[in-house]
Parts: sequence; structure tokens; C-alpha cells
Amino acid sequence: MRHGKGGKGCAGLLLLLLLLGMLGLARAAAPEIRFCWTVDGSEVSVTMQEKKGRIWNLYLPGALAGQEPVIRVDQDVDVIWDGRTYASGSTLPLSQYIGKEAEVSFSNNRPVGTVRVMQGSAIPSLYFTVDPDDFRRVNQSTKGDIRKEASFVMISGKGRLNAAERLTSFKTRGNSTFFASKKAFQFKMENKVNLDGMGKGKTWILLANWFDISLIRNQITFDLCREIGLRGTPDCRQVDLYLNGSYNGTYLLCEKIQLKSGRLDITDMEEELEALNGGKEALEKAPLRKATRVARIIKWFDVKNEPADVTGGFLLEIEKALQFSLMKNDAGFVTEQGMCVVVKEPTKCGYEEMKYIAALVNDFDNAVVAKSGVSKKTGRSYSSYIDMRSFALKVTIEELTANYDVRAASQFLYKDSDKVDGRLYAGPAWDYDLAFGNKKGDGMLNPLRKNYVYRRSSNTAYLYHYLLIHEDFQMITRQLYDEVFLPAVEVLLGKREPAAGSGLKSIERYRAEISDSAAMNFVRWSAPSIPDVDARSGLTFDDAVDYVKNWVEVRSGMMTECWLLEPQNSK
Repeated sequence: MRHGKGGKGCAGLLLLLLLLGMLGLARAAAPEIRFCWTVDGSEVSVTMQEKKGRIWNLYLPGALAGQEPVIRVDQDVDVIWDGRTYASGSTLPLSQYIGKEAEVSFSNNRPVGTVRVMQGSAIPSLYFTVDPDDFRRVNQSTKGDIRKEASFVMISGKGRLNAAERLTSFKTRGNSTFFASKKAFQFKMENKVNLDGMGKGKTWILLANWFDISLIRNQITFDLCREIGLRGTPDCRQVDLYLNGSYNGTYLLCEKIQLKSGRLDITDMEEELEALNGGKEALEKAPLRKATRVARIIKWFDVKNEPADVTGGFLLEIEKALQFSLMKNDAGFVTEQGMCVVVKEPTKCGYEEMKYIAALVNDFDNAVVAKSGVSKKTGRSYSSYIDMRSFALKVTIEELTANYDVRAASQFLYKDSDKVDGRLYAGPAWDYDLAFGNKKGDGMLNPLRKNYVYRRSSNTAYLYHYLLIHEDFQMITRQLYDEVFLPAVEVLLGKREPAAGSGLKSIERYRAEISDSAAMNFVRWSAPSIPDVDARSGLTFDDAVDYVKNWVEVRSGMMTECWLLEPQNSK
């Protein structure tokens, strides 16, 4: 049979495609090595991660230092590690390779490459096992969540099993942080678990601290807030995170801010609302309504039945005006003075509840902006609406940190039922990665800049601006600064030993506790190049921690000398 040139060309092309397909299958069929530990009956494992070319990184959890892993290979081949042969199921003496490199191949003459071995600090390590398709969905959208079975294991910093639970939810979180390479997460377990002594809870947050190269800004602020008595501030722990065996960096594991026993423990109307309206699913169907009453604007959910006592508890967040206007499924209100407030809990706030809380905050807002501090409408002083101590402490925290988000978001308020306490409280504290001189613009890089929160700006900051006009508020703030706040800052600076049972430490201790994990983190993730984050705040972990320490020392010194001791005015 004769063949034309076209036939030969087709045959050659088919042969080439076949060869390429075989090569692809061969590459896809490469054996995988997992390094496994069994801790109190639960197995955890990590895998090698290719950095560039033939160089692989193996990130070992410091929580399991000294415990040699068993290697498992998913094919019938042995591993040749640094010239020695290990069968699948053998113990590999990795301790001697920490900080070193080893040449690795398989017994079928297939090369692996050079493996660089690192080990983190003796901090807890978390291991999530999530379906790969679910994980891709999670990474692509803030609304993505798991659909298939997923699990979670936590090993304490001392190498013991802390938790082994099934997950009901695992998703990304955050606004601007969602677009970071290293994402933040929220996860929920089937059962309430006490994670590393932080108290029982189902829902937890993993902060990536992408914008903060020191990795400690949120941690030291949360610990400082709890030390001075700012109620409801989340407890937190530095942890190393592994997703399907792949190291994802050093994170801050935090309690979620929510009205729950063991968290912000005040009256919770959520369960009563669900019971009165046929359960959670039925309540979710309630439509959102909007009107111009009580305050400038109110938005509420048109629920059929509301609690008999609609006075609390409430968890509120002051929000940017633009962000508030874009919210399509959140209850909230705008005061006559223009402060935008989102009702975070109850999540399906009804009309009577909204009418109550919007009127209360609106009346307080009108009183605090008045030069006399008294509302012309109600005749009440601004101080009668709030817990002065919590607001004074919160102002002091914002001033020390020169927190960018004091004028943007993440400023919370809460209120219990009138049967318990009819006042508004400041807090809990949240979101300090762009604090301590870690943000360009508006003089925020200058630790000697006076009266940071006193200067009026948009949204949130104007509330603190007006509070600080009133002499009685200045007086209690000065007193708390001297008696409560400054001693805690001295602990941070290593000038005073922490009290027995305190969670607050010196900045040097915070540094030492995560230094090895930080080194791994910044191999896994290069220090971010973000236009709004100034290079002068440090491009390495140690430089960034030095910067934070210097900021606290210089700024607290300035505050001690002159903050709120000079006469104030409304200019």
C-alpha cells in the first residue's frame, strides 16, 4: 500500500503525542513521600515542597522535635536518603539533618533532588486534611466552603495531641487580606474543643499576618488588651499550619469574636430568635428592610417574632461609610452624626431590636459631640451611656499603636441586656497588623506624633476625637494610663516581670518563641512587597521585631511625658 506525505506526517504526529503522553503519565506517577508521626493515636504527616528546580524544602514542625518520622511512599519503591536506603514504613533519622541538605532518590533510579530540611519553633502545629477540590474552591472565594469530609489535628508545643476533630466548615476570611498570597482562614469543628488552653469553642480564626513581617503585632496587642482588662479580646497562639501535608506558614490562632460562653459572655439573643422563628434555616429567609427612622438610616430583618427583651446583647462594628453602603445583607444603622454601625450579632436583628440599639447609640453620639457632653434631646450626659473605663482603655491602645484601622474598621462595641447592664462597652480589640508604624501616609510612621486618635478623621476616629474633648474622660484616661496601662507596657519592654498567671510577655520573649518558625515562614513566603507597608518597618523578621520594640518604647515615652497632660481643645 502506498502512503502519501500526509499519511507519514500524521503517523509521526501520533507517535510524538503518544510519547509525550507517556512522559506525562510517568511524571504524574512519580512516587510521593510523606513523613509521618503518630501522636497519642492520631497520625499527622508533612510532605516536601519544591522551591525551585531540584531543590525541595522540608518544613518540620518544631512541636515534634526529637521525634523521628516514619516515611511512607505511595509506590513499591525504597527511598535512598543521603546514600542510605529506607523502605516505606522505616523510621528516618531526620534530627541530624536539621539545617542541612540531603540528596534523595528512589531505588528505581529515579532522582528526587536536593532536600533542604528546616524545623520550626516549639509552638503548636495544626494539620488540616481537606478535599483538594474543596480547598481550591475555598481559595477562590470568600464564600467558598468545604463540601466533603474534612478533619483537623492539633499538636501542642510539647508534642502532645491537643485535638482531633472533624470539620463542618473551612473557609478563607478577610477583605484586603483575602487577596494576599498567604490567606487567612476560619474553621469550625463538630464539637467544642479547648485549643491549647484557650477555652472551649467550635469556631476559630487563623490570621496570616501577611502585612506584618514581625508576625507579632496582633499577638502583643491582644495580650496587652487582655492584661489591662479589655473584656472579650480574643486569646491567641502562634502556630505552624499544614494543609494536606503542605506547610503553609506561621499563623496566629485566635478565638473568634462572638457572643458565646467562653468568648464575649453576655446575653445572646440569637438562639431565642431562631426558636421563635422556626429555626435557623427559616430565620435565614427573613428579608432585609430599610428606613429613615430613629437614626439617619436603619436596616433590619423582617422577622416574624422577636424576643420579649430586645435590649441585648448586641455586638456592633463601626464601619466605613462606603463599605456600609455596599452591604446588601447586613443589619445596621447610620447615626445622625454619620457614624455607620453594623449589627454583627444578632445576625438577623429584627425591627424592635434595631429600633432600640440604633436609638441608644444615636442618643449617645449626639451627646458626645455636644460641647457640654449632654444631649439636648434626652438631657443625658454622654458618660451615662457608656462604660468609661473600657472606652478609655481602648483609646489608649489605639494611641499607643497608632492603629490605621481606628479610622477604617474593626472597631467593636457591645452591650448586654438592660437587665444586666444598660451601658455600651468598647471592644473587643481586633486587627492590628497595620499598626505600630506599619502603614504609610498621614504621619503614621512617626512614633512621636502626638494625639493620633484625638485628631478628627472619617468614621470611627471621630468618636474618640469627641470623647477626648471632655475633661472627665481625659481624667479617667490619664488615671488608667498611669495605674494600669504603663505597667503592662513595661512588661512588653522587659522592664517589669509579668504578674503570676499573666499571658503578657516581653517582646524579646515573643521573638524567641517563634524565631525558627518565622525563618521557615519567610522561606515559604517571601517578605511581601506591598506599597502601603513601608520598608522602614523592616524587611526581615528580626528587623521588624526591633522596629516594633523601638516603636513601643519611643511612643510610650512620648505618651508618658505629654499625652493628655496638655490642655486639650476642639481644634
